[in-house]
Amino acid sequence: MTASQPAVGGPRSGARGEYGDLLPIRPAAGVPVQCLRGEYLTHYGMTRTYSHRYRLHGTLCETCRRVEALNPAERRLAEWALLDITVRHLPAAAPQQGLVLIAHPVATRTAPERIELQLDGAAVATATVSLCPACRTATLDYVHVVAGYRRLGYGRTLVAAARVSAPQYRWTAPLPEGVVAQAFRSRIAYSHTGAPCVHREHRGGTGAR
Repeated sequence: MTASQPAVGGPRSGARGEYGDLLPIRPAAGVPVQCLRGEYLTHYGMTRTYSHRYRLHGTLCETCRRVEALNPAERRLAEWALLDITVRHLPAAAPQQGLVLIAHPVATRTAPERIELQLDGAAVATATVSLCPACRTATLDYVHVVAGYRRLGYGRTLVAAARVSAPQYRWTAPLPEGVVAQAFRSRIAYSHTGAPCVHREHRGGTGAR
């Protein structure tokens, strides 16, 4: 597994105003309760928005927008787009505009599943998952976000999309190498590895990359 980390020499956050019109994204799960800073939207106000870049609906925190207006250095985390992670497209039939989730067909029963986020037809993030029906274990093998699209929530959105596809499975993730990759793993709520799939080990699984 590789972490979503800032590009060399790039800004700390890819939020509004720092990567042009690219917004942070989050998995869609009804009406948001809190903004990305933790403000309660029902108390402080929110506006439903639309990102023409992503072709997705989103949310703007009015409190954070007022903070940004007073201090341009705070231009981050006020607005984000929502991606429905239950909607997946096959590669040949995927829209070529906006941000979409792609599910690649599995070549063999033992091959890992691969899902991607594509923006205007180009892959910007990839995750692979190995499923074992014998022990009902799903292993998150690999997460990668293209440089220039990091710190936007693409990695955690892919992980959520993977998990929603097999909700009855026990999920594990090998402990990756490197401080940054381990920090990403902790942000996606994998605090421990769990017992690995013994069937996968017997057939020579690849583990984390």
